[in-house]
Amino acid sequence: MNYPAITVTMISFKEALDFIQAIGPLPEEQTLVADALSRVLSRPVVSRVSAPSVTSSLKDGYAVISDDIKQASRMKPVWLDLKGTVTAGDHCGQRLEHGQAIKLMTGAPVPAGATAILPQELTLVEKDGRVAAAADSEKGRNILAKGADIIEGEVVLEEGTVINPAVSGLISASGNQKVWTYRLPRISVLATGSELAEEGTGSMQGKIFPSNRATIASWLKEFGLECKTALCGDDAHELHRILGSLVDSSDVVITSGGVLDGEKDLVISVMEKLGVEFLFKRCRIGPGKGVCMGTKDGKFLFNLPGGPPSNYVAFLFIALAAILRLTGRSQTFPPRARATITSELKGRSDWTQLILAKASWQGLSMTAAPVLETSRLKRICFANSIIVLPEGVSRVSRGDSAEIRILFPLEM
Repeated sequence: MNYPAITVTMISFKEALDFIQAIGPLPEEQTLVADALSRVLSRPVVSRVSAPSVTSSLKDGYAVISDDIKQASRMKPVWLDLKGTVTAGDHCGQRLEHGQAIKLMTGAPVPAGATAILPQELTLVEKDGRVAAAADSEKGRNILAKGADIIEGEVVLEEGTVINPAVSGLISASGNQKVWTYRLPRISVLATGSELAEEGTGSMQGKIFPSNRATIASWLKEFGLECKTALCGDDAHELHRILGSLVDSSDVVITSGGVLDGEKDLVISVMEKLGVEFLFKRCRIGPGKGVCMGTKDGKFLFNLPGGPPSNYVAFLFIALAAILRLTGRSQTFPPRARATITSELKGRSDWTQLILAKASWQGLSMTAAPVLETSRLKRICFANSIIVLPEGVSRVSRGDSAEIRILFPLEM
C-alpha cells in the first residue's frame, strides 16, 4: 500500500483521509453464499444456469392457443378439451393443438404449441374432461420465457458489490454456491483506563463501564464485522502484554483512551515499544483531535480519545473508514448530503468541526440541527447525522446549506 509521506505531527482532516484512501482490501477467499452476507465480491459472479431453465407459467391456469379463445366471455364461454395437468418441476412432452388446454401450476413448463396462459380465475368450470374459458388471453400473456431472469454465462454481479440479502438471492439463482470475496479483517477493541469496569460487575464506586467499546463493537456488527474485546488498566507491563497479543492475532487493533500526555496515558509509548510506526498523531478535527493511526507488519492500529464524542467521531471518520476499505468497500461512509442548517454554527478557520446533529426531511429538502443535550452520551444516542464545517469555514448562519454525513435513516 502506498501511503502519503508519514508524519507524526498534527495533520488536517483531508490529510488523514488521504491515508485512509491509500488502504486496499485484504486478500480474497472463496466463501459460501450462506456465509457471505455483508462481504464484498472480489470477482464478478457469472451465472452457471439460465433462470428459469424452461419457458414456464407465471400463473396457476391453463395453457391455451390465444386464437381459440379470442371471443371468450362469461356470457359466451369457449369450451376446450383438457389434455392433462403439469406442475412445476415436471417434464411436459405434449404438444398443444387447437381446441385443447393443459392445466398448469405456477412454474410449470409451457407445452409446445401454447401461446398464452389463461389464469384459473378466468375459467368458469372444469367438467367431463373439458374447461370453459370465460375470457381471452393474448399471445405471451402469463408466460415467462427461458432465461428471462438470468442467462447462462451472464455476468450478474460485478466486483465490488456488497452482498445483501437480495444479492444473495441473485447469486443463488445463478447456480453459484460459493463466491470470491475479500477476507474480513480480524478486529480487536481494547478499552484502557483503571476507571473502567466490565459490564455487570458489582461495585461501581469510582468506576464506569466501557461505553465506547460497546458502541464501536455495535457499529462493526452493523457492517457484518465481529471483534474481540478487552479491558486493561493503567499498567504499562499489562498493557504491553495485552496489546502485543492483540496485534499478533489481529488485522486491526482499536484502542480507546490514553492518547494524551498525562502520567497515565501509556498507550502511545507502549505501541512505540511494540514497533508500531505511526502514520500520524493528532488530527485537526473537533471533537476527536487525539486520534492516532499506525501500522505494524501490514496491520493497522488506531488509538482513539477516551471522551465519548471524541471517540465516536474519530472512530466513524478514521478507524471505521479504514476498516471498510480493508473489506473492499469503496463507498464513502458516512454518506454525504447537503442540508439547511437550522441555527447558527461557529467553526474554526484552521480546523474541521464535526457536530453531532439531528437531520430530517422537510418536504423535499433536508434540514439539520445540532443536538444540544448536555449529556455527552445522549448527544451521541440522539444524533442521526454529523454536520461538517471544513477548515476555512468559521461561521454558518441559520438557513445556510452545509455538508452533513448521514449515520441513520432520516425521519420524514
